[in-house]
Amino acid sequence: MDGSYISSSPIFLTQTFALNSFNRQTARKGQGRKPNLLFSRGALDKVPAGLQNNSGKKCSVADLSILTQHFDRYIQAVNLILQRVYKSYAQAKSIGWKLDTARCRGYVILREEANLNWEQDNEFGQLVFERMFRNALEAAARIILADYSRRELLRALLRILKESGENISRLVGNKRIPPELVRRVRDSVTRRNGSGFHYALSVCKQLRRALDELILSAFDQTNSTPPFHLGGGRRNKQRARVRELLKSDAPQSAQIRHALCRQVEMWHTYGFPFTSPVFKMQTEDFSASTENTTGQGYWFKVDPDRQDEIILYLKTPPGVLGHETDKESPYRSQTVRFRFLNWLPHKAQRARRKAREALGRGDSERALRLEFRASHFEDMSSQLMNMVALNQAKRTLAKLTSRRTNDCGEIERLRSEVTRLKDTRRCAPPTIQLREGKASLSIPFRPPSQELLKSVLPSQSRTKYAGVDRGLRNPVVVSISNCDGDYEERIIGRENLFIKREKLRQRAKQLTSQIARRRNNWESKHPGLIAPAYILKRERELGSVWRKVRRLGREISHQVACETVWFCESRRVKTVCFEDLRFFQGAGGKHTHSWNLSTNLWGLLIQGVRYRRAALGHYRGGVWMVNPAWTSQICSGCGERGVRVQNPLDTEETKGGEYFFCSHCQMSLHADVNAARNIVKIQMESSVVPGRTNAACPSLSNLK
Repeated sequence: MDGSYISSSPIFLTQTFALNSFNRQTARKGQGRKPNLLFSRGALDKVPAGLQNNSGKKCSVADLSILTQHFDRYIQAVNLILQRVYKSYAQAKSIGWKLDTARCRGYVILREEANLNWEQDNEFGQLVFERMFRNALEAAARIILADYSRRELLRALLRILKESGENISRLVGNKRIPPELVRRVRDSVTRRNGSGFHYALSVCKQLRRALDELILSAFDQTNSTPPFHLGGGRRNKQRARVRELLKSDAPQSAQIRHALCRQVEMWHTYGFPFTSPVFKMQTEDFSASTENTTGQGYWFKVDPDRQDEIILYLKTPPGVLGHETDKESPYRSQTVRFRFLNWLPHKAQRARRKAREALGRGDSERALRLEFRASHFEDMSSQLMNMVALNQAKRTLAKLTSRRTNDCGEIERLRSEVTRLKDTRRCAPPTIQLREGKASLSIPFRPPSQELLKSVLPSQSRTKYAGVDRGLRNPVVVSISNCDGDYEERIIGRENLFIKREKLRQRAKQLTSQIARRRNNWESKHPGLIAPAYILKRERELGSVWRKVRRLGREISHQVACETVWFCESRRVKTVCFEDLRFFQGAGGKHTHSWNLSTNLWGLLIQGVRYRRAALGHYRGGVWMVNPAWTSQICSGCGERGVRVQNPLDTEETKGGEYFFCSHCQMSLHADVNAARNIVKIQMESSVVPGRTNAACPSLSNLK
C-alpha cells in the first residue's frame, strides 16, 4: 500500500451456504419453526417408511446417496487421470514442469495429453460427463503441480546434504531443523512464493522422518521406542532416541553417520521412493467451468414461492439417475435438486437495525462497523443474484437461438443483457463439499468495490503500524505505534469461551486415553472381533466433544479477529504485523507449552484478520509475518535484555512472570505488551521485503 486507504485486492471472500433437500422447509430464526420431534434419533423406528428419507437432517438420505455417488465418480476420474500420468515418471515430470512454468489453467495442459482425451464411449466418458471431466483435469493438475514442487524441493535438499556430512548430522541430530538449511532448500528452486519456506520445511521433516526410520530399524536394539508409524508424543520419544544414538560418545555414532551418508547418496543417485498421489476428498471445484452455462454441471433458479431461497440443480454423472423427470431442470432425470437460503439480505437488514440502535446510544464506532457489514452483505447478495440472472439469461438465449422462427428483437435484448451481466459479474465458480453427512456450497465473492468503501467508510490515509503478540495468559495483545514514541494497546481475549473450550479439550484427552486403553485390552483378548458397545459409545462421545471444540474455536477466532481488525481500522493502521510461529517449537522440559499455545488458535486468527482487512480494501489484508526471535526478552524502549518479574513493582527475576522489567532504563510493563511493541519496531525498522522480516537483535554483550 502507498498510504492511501482504498486499494483493490485480488483475493476472493468465500461465503458458505448449507444445502437442503428440495422438499425440506428451511429453518429461519424468528419464524417459529421447530424440528419435528418424530425424527429424533430414538424415534426413527416410529416414522412411517415413506417419510424416513425426509428426516430432520438438512439433506435426506436419498439425496445424500445420489450426491455420494456423484463424488465417487468424480474421485474415480481424478485418480484415473493421476494413474495415467504417473504410469511413467518421465511423463509426470514433464507435465509437472509444464504446469510449473505455464501461466494458464492446468486442465489446458492435461487436455493436450493423448491418453487423457474424453470420449463418450471411453473410460472417462462412462464415469463423468465432459464438463465434469474438465473439473477433474483441473483438480488433477493441482495435485501434480504440488507433487512436482515437493519432489524438486527434496532433490535440492538431497544435493545439499550430499555436499557435506555435517548437514546430515544437523538435520537428524538437532532437535530443531536449522532455519538456514530450510532457506537454502527454498532458494534453490527457481520459482518462489510467500509460502516457500514452509513448503521446504515440510520436505525437511519428511526426509528426516525417513532417516529416523532407517536408524531405528537398523541400529536400535533396545526396543524402547513405540512403533514408528504412530505420531504425537510417541514421535517425540523417537526423536529423542535418534538424538541419543547420534551423540558423539555413543558406541554406534560413527557407523550410523556413515550409513546416513550412504543412504542420502543412494537417494540422490536413484531417487527418493515417492508414492503416487491419490485424491480422496469429497469436494468438487467448478473453477475450470468458466462459461457459467447449464453445460458446466450446475444451474441456479430463484424460488418463486419462497423468499430468498435459491434452487440448485446439479447434473449427475452418466448412469447415476436422480429424481424423476423435472421440467424445470435443464438436465431432466439426470438431476439432483437442492435448495439453499440466501441469508445475506436478512443479515444486512439485521446489521442496519443494530447500527441505528448503536447510533442512538452514541456508539459511533460500533454503528460504523455494522453499517459496513450491512453494505458488504448487500453487495455480496447482489453479486449472487447477478450470477443467477446471468445463468437464466444464457439459457433463455440458447433456447431462442435454437428455434427456427427467431424473435430477433428479443434475441438482441438478451445478448445485450448477457453482455451487461458478464461485465458486472464478480462471483467465481462455486465449490460443493460433502462432509460428515452435510452438503455445503461455497461461493467466492470479490471484495467490496472502491465506490462502496468510499461511500461507507471515512476516507483518510493509513500510516500507522500495529504489532500483535500471542501469549499464554492473554491470547492477543495489539500494540499500535503513533510514530511519535507513543503506543496504544489493547488486550483482547474471550476468557469464558477459552475456559469452556479448555475443559472440553481436557475431556477429549481423557476419552482418548480411555478408548486407547480399552481397545488395546479388547484386541489383545478378542483379536479380529468388533469392539463392544461401551467402547463405541466412548468413541461417539469423543467425536461429539471434538466437534464442540472446533465450533468454539471458530467462534473465538471470529470474535477476536473482528475486534482486532476494527481496533486497528479505527486508528488508521496501514500494516498489521503478526509473529510467525509456524516454525516455533517449545523449549525442552516444557511438556505442556505447545498444548497451551495451541489453545490460542493462532492460524485461524491470522486468517480471519487477513480476510476482514481484505474486505476493507487493504491489499492482501495488509498482514505481515515477523520473526519473533528475542521479542519477549529485550526491552522495547532501549533494546537491552530484561527479565521477567511477577508483579509490576518487582525487580527480581521470576521465571514465567507476567511482567517485564528492564534494569537499564527501569521500564516495567506487561510482558505481552512489550513483545507487541517489539514486533512493531521490527517491521518499522526492517527493509520492506515480502515474507518474514528480520528479528529483533539485542546487544551482544547482554547475551553472553
